[in-house]
Amino acid sequence: MKKVFAILAIFLVFLAGCSIFSSQAPEVKEYSASSLKKSGATNVPTKEEEILNAFASAENMETDPFLMDLEELFNSLESKGSSKEKGIEKARSIGERALSAAKDLVDSLTTQIEDISEAINNFPTTKKLDGKINVNGENIGTYLTFTKGEATLKADAKTTDNQAIAEDASNLKEATGNASIKIEINPTNALYSAGSAIKDLKLKTNAAGNAKITIKDSEIDKLTLEYSNSLAFGLSINMDGNGGKFVIKEDIDFSKTISGADLTAAMDSEDPEALTSLLEPEITISLKVYDDNNQVKFSKTYNSIEDFTTAFFPEESTE
Repeated sequence: MKKVFAILAIFLVFLAGCSIFSSQAPEVKEYSASSLKKSGATNVPTKEEEILNAFASAENMETDPFLMDLEELFNSLESKGSSKEKGIEKARSIGERALSAAKDLVDSLTTQIEDISEAINNFPTTKKLDGKINVNGENIGTYLTFTKGEATLKADAKTTDNQAIAEDASNLKEATGNASIKIEINPTNALYSAGSAIKDLKLKTNAAGNAKITIKDSEIDKLTLEYSNSLAFGLSINMDGNGGKFVIKEDIDFSKTISGADLTAAMDSEDPEALTSLLEPEITISLKVYDDNNQVKFSKTYNSIEDFTTAFFPEESTE
């Protein structure tokens, strides 16, 4: 039963820390090229290899004010967690790092995240969770702002004796949860006068969904997950004359009922990809590159994360 309780904890931490437990989310529209500031780039990529070369050959990016600001903002995250963790420990660590990263990202999130963390810790007793996060209008460092940053999180549990969840989860009957996330990030006016290679950056994403875990004969019976995510990203960049307007649209859908046996096997597996493979969703990623006249110079759709990473992160995809 310790494994049941551990998976219940992961259920809650993931639900709070990630958008992994999310259902049908409202689709966001792809950014138009005309909605992005001109890049000033004279050499706009027309092939995958040209996109790779443009970013790989960029000089002086270490001193770019935009990137330096983000690096300063996120440098504390590198030391949190260990890539050597496996199974339950790895899953729990991912969720905990997500909560910690959220607190580091925006000062006003500290109280909100602490309230949710406390509610998660008290969940075995209360068997209820109802949290909200709102960071509308908060800046992310100097050059970006949350135009919209909203999330809701709810979870409930039932026990066979209507008492608090036992320490070994022996009386747990089922747990359900649902979450929704809406995020929109835009530049602050400071970006336009910063002298950065990044001339414009916009992101919008919606995620929503639900999860349910049921217990039978003191063992995990099944886990039902439904989640979707719709994301749009726009970037205008000029790296020593190379660049243009980059527009990415990503849509993710997942719906599956996973048996307790399969879930336990994935959590216990020595293969770090076992859990990822079990939860792999349907995904489409489209990438378009425009010049400053808003003419398409490159356009391609990828039907998996692997296809996208193989194209643009070849070294990582072969490790």
